[in-house]
Amino acid sequence: MDGDPRVQLSELTYTDWVKLSELVAHLWFLALALVVTGLVYMLAHAMIPSLADTGDLPVDVSRRMRAPLYLVMTMGLTAVAVLVVKGTLLAVAVLPTIYPRLAI
Repeated sequence: MDGDPRVQLSELTYTDWVKLSELVAHLWFLALALVVTGLVYMLAHAMIPSLADTGDLPVDVSRRMRAPLYLVMTMGLTAVAVLVVKGTLLAVAVLPTIYPRLAI
């Protein structure tokens, strides 16, 4: 491929590196948001109801504990959706610069 005149290789510029670092940061925040949202979901839908079923936690207390967790879960799912969209837009902006022939 070194002799293929159709492929024009260029070095990454400072702007490309900045975009790549933003993309990687979005991926890290996406992973963090997924983990937090998953743990909150498990707490709200598995652990607290289990404690209420066994009688270790009163039912009215378990309902009051679950309500704020739904808010945190909704915020987490919103953050995941936003990070996926922003990360995809960043990837579409920077990857064709690095890999001009993505399909091959």
